[in-house]
Amino acid sequence: MAGQLLATQLQEDVTCPICMEILQDPVTIDCGHNFCLQCISHVAKTSENLQCPLCKCFVKKNTFRPNKLLASIAEKIQTMGPADIHLEGGESRCQKHKEKLHYFCEKDGAFLCVVCRDSKDHKAHHVTLIDEAAQNYKVQIESQARDLGQKDKEIIEEKKRGEGAIWAFRAQVDLEKLKILEEFKLLRRGLDEEESFLLSRLSWLEQQGAKQLGQYVSATEKQLSSLRKLTKSLKTRLQSSSMELLKDIKDDLSRGKEFQFLNPTPVPVDLEKKHSEAKARYESIKKTLTELRDNMHAEGKKDKSEFTNSLNRAEKESWSLLQKNSSMLLTSVPVTLDKASADPDLTFSQDAKKVTLYITAGKASSRQAKPRPFYPFHCVRGSPGLSSGRLVWEAEIQGPSSGACMVGVATASAPWSQSQNLSMKSCIWALRISPSGCQPFTNCKAQEHLPVCLKKVGVCVNHQSGEVVFYDATTSKHIYTFQTSFDEMVFPIFGLQVACSHITLSP
Repeated sequence: MAGQLLATQLQEDVTCPICMEILQDPVTIDCGHNFCLQCISHVAKTSENLQCPLCKCFVKKNTFRPNKLLASIAEKIQTMGPADIHLEGGESRCQKHKEKLHYFCEKDGAFLCVVCRDSKDHKAHHVTLIDEAAQNYKVQIESQARDLGQKDKEIIEEKKRGEGAIWAFRAQVDLEKLKILEEFKLLRRGLDEEESFLLSRLSWLEQQGAKQLGQYVSATEKQLSSLRKLTKSLKTRLQSSSMELLKDIKDDLSRGKEFQFLNPTPVPVDLEKKHSEAKARYESIKKTLTELRDNMHAEGKKDKSEFTNSLNRAEKESWSLLQKNSSMLLTSVPVTLDKASADPDLTFSQDAKKVTLYITAGKASSRQAKPRPFYPFHCVRGSPGLSSGRLVWEAEIQGPSSGACMVGVATASAPWSQSQNLSMKSCIWALRISPSGCQPFTNCKAQEHLPVCLKKVGVCVNHQSGEVVFYDATTSKHIYTFQTSFDEMVFPIFGLQVACSHITLSP
């Protein structure tokens, strides 16, 4: 054994550090290290200032000294067979016993030689061959990678639902602002202070909703990043050697098993509560105006005090900042129906808030030769158009229990007249609503069918961010969000398919 070890050490001494082969025509450079003449000469040719590949010292070119002693030893080593040298090509050996590592200790996570395996430190432990252990852990890695991949998908879906809930919340806050503006148009000049306060309150809630969206996305993305990093680490091990795969494998597997998605609350209860309180306040004012208008001023002062007292220090700072920026209190105007853009079969209420489809036999036959835009719907455009900011409205759907209607937005260049054709570029983002559910679509491309039966749908359009959000106005639940971009003005669009069906807008 000692002779074999000596032969191994000698072979290492006569191995060229560059080509890792037995030295051929060995030479010594200024710093004292030895290399094959051809190897060091090649290095010298490729660099202006020659550095020793081992110690990085600068050395002079063309001063290489032949080392005859090393050449003689190298020749003798080359005549020895593998059995004499007993150097098993780069395989790791036990540092303590200098034996080849064959085994893996499950308890300690250590590589063992035959002597270590039989020692008292490991004799009672579960020990397997390295390749067998690696194969066992490969199965565990593959299983856990699949589980983590499934968790990744689940988190993405949960994140999507959470973001939708926040968008629906913000849309409803916008709608409450819009309703308040409409009601306060009927009030006296003395109600201006109360109007400003309630709008500011809802604007602050919308601002908090936007802030919560950023926090929610950040929190979920951070966990997704951590999950994907861990998954990538596990998958990388599958491509590694057995020893690299097993190194610290238990730690990685343990982290994977312990990973849990901590889903943050999309809309905190406190915000929901504040929104409910604001909405309740609006309803209270409306009732108070009918019953006893004189009491409104006193109640308003009380509510303002309670609201401001419920804010913590940070919330009070954001509230004060909102008060200073009066432009943030502005909101969109109510949506009405544009009769000039309407299909001839549609009729309207006096206030342009309700549209009904009436079709007679004569009209039906005469229109077969003239395909209407957005077929099969009889459509009308909403007003105002939107070129910046946000627009929000709710549409109540009533009529026969068959057929479908359409609610959404369309660009100014959409084919509102029969002479225009639907271009390939997206010009409509809408929801097709039927008794069996609803289906988002853009141009002629339909998305997945959603099993949501709607009686009243809310729509919120953000021109700047290119978002069209739909939510159930009865349950306040998010339905679908289009992520797009607008390069021109967009308008609300409404379509009816079945005779005697109608859509009523609010507020």
